Amino acid sequence: MKRFSLGVFLWLGLAWAGGTYTVQPGDTLWRIAEEQNVEVEVLLRANGLEEANLEPGQKLVIPTRRVVVAGDTLWSLAREYGTTVAAIQNLNGLENDVLQIGQLLWIPGAEPEESIADVAVLARAYLGRPYRYGGSGPNAFDCSGFVQFVYRQLGVNLPRTAASQWEALPAADELQIGDLVFFSFSGNRVDHVGIYMGQGKFIHANSHRKEVMLEDLAAPWYQKVYLGARRVGNPQVAASH
Repeated sequence: MKRFSLGVFLWLGLAWAGGTYTVQPGDTLWRIAEEQNVEVEVLLRANGLEEANLEPGQKLVIPTRRVVVAGDTLWSLAREYGTTVAAIQNLNGLENDVLQIGQLLWIPGAEPEESIADVAVLARAYLGRPYRYGGSGPNAFDCSGFVQFVYRQLGVNLPRTAASQWEALPAADELQIGDLVFFSFSGNRVDHVGIYMGQGKFIHANSHRKEVMLEDLAAPWYQKVYLGARRVGNPQVAASH
Protein backbone atom coordinates (compact mmCIF):
# COMPACT_ATOMS: atom_id res chain seq x y z
CA MET A 1 0.00 0.00 0.00
CA LYS A 2 1.38 3.39 -0.99
CA ARG A 3 2.59 5.55 1.87
CA PHE A 4 2.12 9.33 2.05
CA SER A 5 3.96 11.83 4.18
CA LEU A 6 1.89 13.43 6.92
CA GLY A 7 2.16 16.80 5.20
CA VAL A 8 0.72 15.51 1.94
CA PHE A 9 -1.91 13.57 3.89
CA LEU A 10 -3.06 16.70 5.70
CA TRP A 11 -3.07 18.80 2.55
CA LEU A 12 -5.20 16.33 0.62
CA GLY A 13 -7.46 15.47 3.57
CA LEU A 14 -7.42 11.83 2.44
CA ALA A 15 -7.24 8.49 4.21
CA TRP A 16 -5.68 5.08 3.75
CA ALA A 17 -8.56 3.04 2.41
CA GLY A 18 -9.81 0.12 4.43
CA GLY A 19 -11.93 -2.77 3.30
CA THR A 20 -11.94 -6.51 3.92
CA TYR A 21 -9.30 -9.20 3.69
CA THR A 22 -9.86 -12.94 3.25
CA VAL A 23 -7.46 -15.02 5.33
CA GLN A 24 -5.26 -17.32 3.24
CA PRO A 25 -3.57 -20.59 4.35
CA GLY A 26 -0.44 -19.74 6.30
CA ASP A 27 -1.57 -16.19 7.14
CA THR A 28 -0.89 -14.79 10.58
CA LEU A 29 -2.45 -11.73 12.11
CA TRP A 30 0.97 -10.11 12.37
CA ARG A 31 1.71 -10.57 8.66
CA ILE A 32 -1.71 -9.27 7.65
CA ALA A 33 -1.34 -6.28 9.96
CA GLU A 34 2.06 -5.46 8.45
CA GLU A 35 0.80 -5.78 4.87
CA GLN A 36 -2.27 -3.65 5.57
CA ASN A 37 -0.41 -1.03 7.64
CA VAL A 38 -2.61 -1.70 10.66
CA GLU A 39 -1.54 -2.26 14.25
CA VAL A 40 -2.29 -5.79 15.45
CA GLU A 41 -4.28 -4.47 18.41
CA VAL A 42 -6.41 -2.31 16.11
CA LEU A 43 -7.06 -5.29 13.85
CA LEU A 44 -8.17 -7.33 16.86
CA ARG A 45 -10.51 -4.58 18.05
CA ALA A 46 -11.94 -3.92 14.59
CA ASN A 47 -12.92 -7.56 14.23
CA GLY A 48 -14.02 -8.24 17.79
CA LEU A 49 -11.25 -10.80 18.24
CA GLU A 50 -9.78 -11.70 21.62
CA GLU A 51 -6.95 -13.82 20.23
CA ALA A 52 -4.89 -13.98 17.07
CA ASN A 53 -6.01 -17.41 15.84
CA LEU A 54 -7.23 -17.27 12.23
CA GLU A 55 -8.93 -19.71 9.86
CA PRO A 56 -8.46 -19.78 6.06
CA GLY A 57 -11.44 -18.14 4.39
CA GLN A 58 -12.15 -15.95 7.41
CA LYS A 59 -12.93 -12.34 6.43
CA LEU A 60 -11.29 -9.54 8.35
CA VAL A 61 -12.42 -5.93 8.40
CA ILE A 62 -9.51 -3.61 7.61
CA PRO A 63 -10.28 -0.21 9.14
CA THR A 64 -9.60 3.02 7.32
CA ARG A 65 -6.93 5.35 8.67
CA ARG A 66 -7.91 9.01 8.53
CA VAL A 67 -6.03 12.20 9.36
CA VAL A 68 -8.16 14.74 11.21
CA VAL A 69 -8.53 17.99 9.29
CA ALA A 70 -10.15 21.31 10.21
CA GLY A 71 -13.89 20.89 10.75
CA ASP A 72 -13.77 17.16 11.52
CA THR A 73 -15.68 15.93 14.55
CA LEU A 74 -16.39 12.40 15.71
CA TRP A 75 -20.00 12.96 14.69
CA SER A 76 -19.16 14.11 11.16
CA LEU A 77 -16.68 11.25 10.69
CA ALA A 78 -19.22 8.70 11.93
CA ARG A 79 -21.75 9.97 9.38
CA GLU A 80 -19.17 10.13 6.59
CA TYR A 81 -17.97 6.55 7.08
CA GLY A 82 -21.28 4.96 8.08
CA THR A 83 -20.23 4.02 11.60
CA THR A 84 -20.81 5.29 15.16
CA VAL A 85 -19.03 7.71 17.45
CA ALA A 86 -18.60 5.01 20.09
CA ALA A 87 -17.10 2.59 17.55
CA ILE A 88 -14.48 5.18 16.57
CA GLN A 89 -13.75 5.93 20.22
CA ASN A 90 -13.38 2.25 21.08
CA LEU A 91 -11.14 1.49 18.13
CA ASN A 92 -8.81 4.39 18.96
CA GLY A 93 -8.98 4.19 22.76
CA LEU A 94 -10.48 7.70 22.99
CA GLU A 95 -11.92 8.76 26.33
CA ASN A 96 -13.62 11.95 25.08
CA ASP A 97 -14.88 13.67 21.93
CA VAL A 98 -11.94 16.04 21.46
CA LEU A 99 -9.97 15.79 18.19
CA GLN A 100 -6.78 17.58 17.12
CA ILE A 101 -5.89 18.60 13.57
CA GLY A 102 -3.31 16.13 12.29
CA GLN A 103 -4.44 13.36 14.65
CA LEU A 104 -4.50 9.89 13.07
CA LEU A 105 -7.70 7.93 13.58
CA TRP A 106 -8.75 4.39 12.69
CA ILE A 107 -12.30 4.30 11.29
CA PRO A 108 -14.33 1.07 11.51
CA GLY A 109 -15.76 -0.28 8.30
CA ALA A 110 -19.14 -1.62 9.43
CA GLU A 111 -22.37 -0.02 8.23
CA PRO A 112 -24.90 0.91 10.94
CA GLU A 113 -27.43 -1.69 9.85
CA GLU A 114 -24.73 -4.36 10.03
CA SER A 115 -23.78 -3.23 13.53
CA ILE A 116 -27.12 -3.57 15.27
CA ALA A 117 -25.97 -6.81 16.92
CA ASP A 118 -23.19 -4.74 18.50
CA VAL A 119 -25.63 -2.57 20.44
CA ALA A 120 -24.16 -3.93 23.68
CA VAL A 121 -20.66 -2.80 22.70
CA LEU A 122 -21.97 0.63 21.77
CA ALA A 123 -24.00 1.01 24.96
CA ARG A 124 -21.02 0.03 27.14
CA ALA A 125 -19.05 2.95 25.70
CA TYR A 126 -21.25 5.29 27.77
CA LEU A 127 -20.92 3.57 31.15
CA GLY A 128 -20.37 6.17 33.82
CA ARG A 129 -21.88 9.08 31.88
CA PRO A 130 -23.98 11.20 34.24
CA TYR A 131 -27.75 10.97 34.59
CA ARG A 132 -29.71 14.14 33.91
CA TYR A 133 -33.49 14.40 33.62
CA GLY A 134 -34.29 15.21 30.00
CA GLY A 135 -30.72 14.38 28.94
CA SER A 136 -30.45 12.88 25.46
CA GLY A 137 -26.66 12.61 25.12
CA PRO A 138 -23.89 12.40 24.49
CA ASN A 139 -22.68 13.94 27.77
CA ALA A 140 -25.68 13.15 29.99
CA PHE A 141 -28.80 10.99 29.71
CA ASP A 142 -32.10 10.11 31.25
CA CYS A 143 -33.27 6.51 30.80
CA SER A 144 -35.22 6.82 27.54
CA GLY A 145 -32.80 9.42 26.18
CA PHE A 146 -29.98 6.91 26.60
CA VAL A 147 -31.89 4.15 24.79
CA GLN A 148 -32.90 6.51 21.99
CA PHE A 149 -29.35 7.86 21.62
CA VAL A 150 -27.73 4.41 21.40
CA TYR A 151 -30.14 3.14 18.78
CA ARG A 152 -30.03 6.37 16.78
CA GLN A 153 -26.33 5.76 16.21
CA LEU A 154 -27.29 2.41 14.70
CA GLY A 155 -29.72 4.05 12.30
CA VAL A 156 -32.88 3.30 14.33
CA ASN A 157 -35.14 6.17 15.36
CA LEU A 158 -37.03 5.33 18.55
CA PRO A 159 -39.67 7.43 20.30
CA ARG A 160 -38.39 9.71 23.06
CA THR A 161 -40.17 8.47 26.20
CA ALA A 162 -40.14 5.07 27.89
CA ALA A 163 -43.93 4.82 27.62
CA SER A 164 -43.94 5.57 23.88
CA GLN A 165 -41.10 3.10 23.27
CA TRP A 166 -43.11 0.44 25.10
CA GLU A 167 -46.17 1.18 22.94
CA ALA A 168 -44.27 1.34 19.63
CA LEU A 169 -42.37 -1.94 19.75
CA PRO A 170 -43.44 -5.62 19.70
CA ALA A 171 -43.13 -7.79 22.78
CA ALA A 172 -40.02 -9.94 23.28
CA ASP A 173 -40.86 -13.27 24.91
CA GLU A 174 -37.31 -14.57 25.33
CA LEU A 175 -34.73 -11.91 26.06
CA GLN A 176 -32.00 -11.24 23.49
CA ILE A 177 -29.15 -8.76 23.57
CA GLY A 178 -30.47 -5.37 22.49
CA ASP A 179 -34.02 -5.89 23.73
CA LEU A 180 -35.47 -3.02 25.73
CA VAL A 181 -36.50 -3.86 29.30
CA PHE A 182 -39.21 -1.77 30.96
CA PHE A 183 -40.18 -0.99 34.53
CA SER A 184 -42.89 0.76 36.50
CA PHE A 185 -41.48 2.39 39.61
CA SER A 186 -44.71 4.32 40.12
CA GLY A 187 -46.82 1.16 39.97
CA ASN A 188 -49.31 2.43 37.40
CA ARG A 189 -47.38 3.35 34.26
CA VAL A 190 -44.23 2.64 32.24
CA ASP A 191 -41.62 5.02 33.59
CA HIS A 192 -38.21 3.43 33.11
CA VAL A 193 -36.30 1.59 30.37
CA GLY A 194 -32.90 -0.02 29.81
CA ILE A 195 -31.13 -2.21 27.25
CA TYR A 196 -30.66 -5.93 27.87
CA MET A 197 -26.98 -6.88 27.59
CA GLY A 198 -27.12 -10.66 27.94
CA GLN A 199 -26.21 -12.90 30.89
CA GLY A 200 -28.97 -11.39 33.01
CA LYS A 201 -27.56 -7.85 32.85
CA PHE A 202 -29.06 -4.62 31.60
CA ILE A 203 -27.64 -1.14 31.11
CA HIS A 204 -29.55 2.02 31.92
CA ALA A 205 -29.31 5.61 33.06
CA ASN A 206 -29.93 5.21 36.79
CA SER A 207 -31.62 8.27 38.31
CA HIS A 208 -30.81 7.14 41.87
CA ARG A 209 -27.11 6.49 41.30
CA LYS A 210 -26.91 9.40 38.81
CA GLU A 211 -25.02 7.58 36.07
CA VAL A 212 -25.24 5.05 33.25
CA MET A 213 -24.55 1.68 34.80
CA LEU A 214 -24.79 -2.09 34.32
CA GLU A 215 -26.99 -4.02 36.76
CA ASP A 216 -28.62 -7.41 37.35
CA LEU A 217 -32.12 -7.70 35.97
CA ALA A 218 -32.80 -10.48 38.49
CA ALA A 219 -32.12 -8.21 41.47
CA PRO A 220 -35.22 -8.25 43.75
CA TRP A 221 -35.73 -4.49 43.45
CA TYR A 222 -35.89 -4.61 39.67
CA GLN A 223 -37.93 -7.82 39.48
CA LYS A 224 -40.54 -6.20 41.71
CA VAL A 225 -41.14 -3.39 39.20
CA TYR A 226 -40.26 -5.22 35.95
CA LEU A 227 -42.99 -5.06 33.28
CA GLY A 228 -41.47 -6.92 30.34
CA ALA A 229 -39.38 -6.47 27.22
CA ARG A 230 -39.79 -5.09 23.72
CA ARG A 231 -37.72 -5.90 20.63
CA VAL A 232 -36.14 -3.42 18.26
CA GLY A 233 -36.32 -5.82 15.35
CA ASN A 234 -37.22 -3.71 12.34
CA PRO A 235 -35.63 -0.27 11.89
CA GLN A 236 -38.34 0.71 9.39
CA VAL A 237 -41.11 0.00 11.90
CA ALA A 238 -39.28 1.71 14.74
CA ALA A 239 -38.58 4.78 12.61
CA SER A 240 -42.23 5.21 11.72
CA HIS A 241 -43.33 6.08 15.25
